[in-house]
Amino acid sequence: MWDAISSYIAKLLARYPYTSIIGSILICVLMSCGLIHLRLETDIRASFSPEDSMAGYETRVYLEYLNLQQFPLRAFYIFESKNGENILNSKSIEEILSLERIMRSILDNTDSSGIKACHPICSLNRPLFMLFDYLKSPQINESVKNLGFPVSKLDGADTFLGLHLSNVTVDHTNLKSPLYATNALLWYFSRGDTPKRRQQFENATKSYFDLTKEKDVFNTVILRLFDDQIANKEMIRGAVEATTLMTIGFFLLLLFVIFVIVRQTSLKTAPFMIAATLITPFVATISSFGLLCWTGFPVYSIQCVVPFLVLGIGVDDAFILIHRWRYRSIISDKAVRLQQVIVDVGPSITITSLTNIIAFGVGFFTPTPQMSLFCLATSVSLLLDYILTYTALSPLLYILNDAKIYSQLPHKEKSKYYQILEKYSKIISSLNGRLFCGLFLLVLYGFSTYGLWNMKQSFDPTKAFPSDSKLVTAIDALRPIFDQFYPLNIYVNKPPEISDKAQYSMFNKMIADLKHVHGVNNDDKRVMLFLKQYELFDRKVDSMYDILGLNENGYQPSLKNMGFFLKQLGSDSEFIAKYHRDNQSDPGHLKAFRFTLLGEGMSEWAERALMVEETRAILDKYPQFNATLFDADSAVLTLIRKVGIDLVGSIAVTVGCLAVVCIVFIYNCVGVIIMTYVIISICYCLVGCLAWWGADLDPVTQVDVLLATGFSVDYTAHVAYQYFRASGSPQEKVLSSLHEMAAPMIEAGLSTFLCMLPLILVPTYAIVAFAKTIFLTVGIGKLEFQK
Repeated sequence: MWDAISSYIAKLLARYPYTSIIGSILICVLMSCGLIHLRLETDIRASFSPEDSMAGYETRVYLEYLNLQQFPLRAFYIFESKNGENILNSKSIEEILSLERIMRSILDNTDSSGIKACHPICSLNRPLFMLFDYLKSPQINESVKNLGFPVSKLDGADTFLGLHLSNVTVDHTNLKSPLYATNALLWYFSRGDTPKRRQQFENATKSYFDLTKEKDVFNTVILRLFDDQIANKEMIRGAVEATTLMTIGFFLLLLFVIFVIVRQTSLKTAPFMIAATLITPFVATISSFGLLCWTGFPVYSIQCVVPFLVLGIGVDDAFILIHRWRYRSIISDKAVRLQQVIVDVGPSITITSLTNIIAFGVGFFTPTPQMSLFCLATSVSLLLDYILTYTALSPLLYILNDAKIYSQLPHKEKSKYYQILEKYSKIISSLNGRLFCGLFLLVLYGFSTYGLWNMKQSFDPTKAFPSDSKLVTAIDALRPIFDQFYPLNIYVNKPPEISDKAQYSMFNKMIADLKHVHGVNNDDKRVMLFLKQYELFDRKVDSMYDILGLNENGYQPSLKNMGFFLKQLGSDSEFIAKYHRDNQSDPGHLKAFRFTLLGEGMSEWAERALMVEETRAILDKYPQFNATLFDADSAVLTLIRKVGIDLVGSIAVTVGCLAVVCIVFIYNCVGVIIMTYVIISICYCLVGCLAWWGADLDPVTQVDVLLATGFSVDYTAHVAYQYFRASGSPQEKVLSSLHEMAAPMIEAGLSTFLCMLPLILVPTYAIVAFAKTIFLTVGIGKLEFQK
């Protein structure tokens, strides 16, 4: 059936070659016009979190609570003392405050309605500044015992310092340095609701970030900084570096294509075929990007790899087509020649193209938007490249009609190549050869299994931008703080009525459950809930009424004193709770409030992911409070916990689809089973080898394995299709399939390898992992292909 279909397609192309080429060009130009709607997505958070995800919902709740229309700007300034000295000395404090004064001048700016840029979280760093004032006080020696960690008693109130200092030592006998720390952290928050505010905040953080590249900005402290907008720019910088290096890969591939095609065609036709071989994949990619832009999809920085990836894959089909055109050069009628060529290689090209398209198509359903769009763009590009192979490249071969009879080569040269293949086929078909192959596979499986067993399940945004970025050191500097206190905010949108014993008891039960979350360790001090302080305050007020004899019924929890209590907390009380009172006699009610869990040992993202997952599970058990958590990185944390299951599921779906494709084209159940086994084997060995090469189990690895699943079919489909078409003994079939496909397969592998080779020099984890996947797939695929 497929021979008949291939023959019919060839006849159409031979009858209308110019129409086919011109029509293909016009359609591609039309699709490419969509690039006028190109929208480059530079938000690193959007690249990891889809709008309809749980993290997306939690973000919307967070924005609603703060009455914001868009996500605020945030920055972390980490200060480290030089030479391990105490960062709480007067000189270091003054240098930290010099930066604070500049940032404060920006954040205190008000808009036309009088709202500050930092509203409603203007006092994030107040505990640290209260400590600074306390340390500068001349009466410090008299009250040195008030200093402690993580809580100090400052201005008569317990003040939590755990989110601002790390590597802390308390020594009340040392009056000069009763509190010693090596690191200090400032948290900054700014509304991004006007262009002016965004620009001012971004300019300030960028200026300081540039200063972090210099060693001696301050005399006593080293500054490190993390900012979302800078992370976006660093991610784009990585993409630009990758694109620059990939142009080197393009020129390496160009030289290789010239070398291969000149050997396969005449000098007259070689320039046209070289140009068509290289241009066709680029045209397919540009058209696919235009088509996606027409449909409203954004473009992410990682998609800069797509044109070069499609080029590396696309030239494979061109090599096979040109090889077969040369092989059939003895046929004088060019229409018959084209028909025979497409009958010979059309089904195998279709199998490999469809499997690559399906593999990347399955990748579109990964939860990470940037990886999802990367897979979709690649899948569509490969589909268009497959179509252009028939509608543009094949008619061009027909039009050029290279009539040179290549089959009449010197017998000595041909027999030498044939003899090598014949000896190799005898070896692998023999009992000893099969035993050796089996032993080699067992060793490879053992090697891969050990790598998989020790593979770490982790991910963090630093993998999306260059490893030489100063942001990496900033995130590393945050680790000690998150190792001792990692804040996870909970927003209660239907607060309990504390005067209702049943409701309040159920709420306290939820709090008790949350104390058992991973990292909280059943520690009361790690649940920062203002209601506990309010209840103590309310009891004190109530006890005064008892003394005056005005309280006849004993203490009853109520919100009648909540308004006064929140006023004592200052301007940030809106961030803590939303309290409403209809009139003077109304005790009021809480519309929503926030509290914080403080995790321990959260320097690793996998630990944070577990804490977020367990917290979500507990909050879901108490829907009456409509409580949601919020972490700015929760989208990434969710991916970490799901990636293992998603990876297995994606591979299973992909392999199943590929098996169906193979069944359609290869009418041999044993052959399809063997091909499916080889695909699974390549993927298994790939993941194990990636683990040895430093890869983690993360969304990047998930997409890379899907990519490899599609690639792995290339080596099996071409050989298997030719094997089952051949006749004779098993050894003769092996020899025939190798003689037909060994050379073009080796050339295809080398072309992909050369195109991706420069990527190994890009200092961005996601791109380097992609390059490693290509290299390992080519290498392992060749080994499996030979066995």
